[in-house]
Amino acid sequence: MKNLFNRKSRAAFRFFLLLPLVLMLLFPASKLTALAAPTDEILHFTVTVDVNDDASLEMTYHIEWKVLYDGNGSEKLEWVNLGVPNSSHENIQALSDTIDYIEDEGSELHIYLDRGYGKNEVVTFEFSMTQDRMYQIDKWVEGETVYTFTPAWFDDFSVDNLTIRWNADLAGAWQPDCLQENGYLVFQDALSPGEHLTVSVVYPNDAFGFSVDRQAGTGDTYDPDWGGSDIYHEGGGIGETLGILVEGIAGLIIIIIPFYMIFKFFAWLFSGEAFGDDEEEAPAKKKITRTKIEYYENCPSCGAVREEGKDSCSYCGRSMIKSKEVVEEDQIKEPEKYTKNGTYRYGDSPNTYIHVNVIPVVTGSSHSRSSGSRRSGTSHRSSCASSCASSCACASSCACVSSCACACACASSGRAGCSVKDFFKKRLHEGRVRIERR
Repeated sequence: MKNLFNRKSRAAFRFFLLLPLVLMLLFPASKLTALAAPTDEILHFTVTVDVNDDASLEMTYHIEWKVLYDGNGSEKLEWVNLGVPNSSHENIQALSDTIDYIEDEGSELHIYLDRGYGKNEVVTFEFSMTQDRMYQIDKWVEGETVYTFTPAWFDDFSVDNLTIRWNADLAGAWQPDCLQENGYLVFQDALSPGEHLTVSVVYPNDAFGFSVDRQAGTGDTYDPDWGGSDIYHEGGGIGETLGILVEGIAGLIIIIIPFYMIFKFFAWLFSGEAFGDDEEEAPAKKKITRTKIEYYENCPSCGAVREEGKDSCSYCGRSMIKSKEVVEEDQIKEPEKYTKNGTYRYGDSPNTYIHVNVIPVVTGSSHSRSSGSRRSGTSHRSSCASSCASSCACASSCACVSSCACACACASSGRAGCSVKDFFKKRLHEGRVRIERR
């Protein structure tokens, strides 16, 4: 087999030979099935928005969620994490019987369903809330205030129909283009995994009770403590900041360690030591021969002028070479100019050239680590590592922009790709704020 493959080919062969084993160790067969296809599908995601006199927003969410995978009944859909614009909201109300209760986590809502939903079942749930700090005064044009809104998106599955219905009363401009139905601006799109839709609606500064102190990004914090009864508050102390920092570092360590071990494993695998590979790379060198050639300006026989690039006269055939000698590096000026194959003009003389011939030379040998025997060859070493990062409780990643709803959204009962297994045990949720269904 070693005669059939060079060093790189053998390394690749080993990798693909062991890859199924590594995947079986890291992911059981049931998990690989879940990773191969999306676990869920959003059939309809509708957000209806009405602007209050104080410039806060009344928002109603309507979601039709289809389950595509349930782990043969062991991982039914029992709860949903849904990103909301920011933590400045209140009056959260469950509007459908399919919601058992809602836990307010600031920029996320944990929505617990009335039961577990299995494969091919569709659960429809609806809730409303009052959302503040969503606008920016004089953002683009002086005298105009802009609302910017991006509903939660999903990194792992698609949204067949996303609709944002925004009350058009007093609105002066908006983007992107949309339809108008029954007094509402209707923005619609279909989203592939990871895609999102952002809309902006512009009003005159005197249309509603806009306040500089309640613009997007001002005073928008919440208490990350899992206990207590006041989830949302203004400002935060140094203790809170240190707590968030410690939790973030701990989470980062937990994520990095497994992938560092995988990196080390593949580095060891490709090094050759895993299979007792006894070939080491022989040092490669090159031999450079420089020949100094001086030509006659005119042919010594017929007097014809030498043609550029010709070693003999084009008319009588007489050699045009006046002298030719191999020179060492220290015998010519600026030898670094003459290190590649070719013929180069030398110095100020129009008839003197340096011809360079480069020959690669491989020297050295390798020793067998197993038997001490010698064999020739080269060695190529490479390493492979995969990396992953998660910026929220669910393992999907999201990028946030101020003044828009930009949080990851996922669902599970311990489903792969959404949360740490058993992260949402009942004992962890005791003492939180709950908004029961109406």
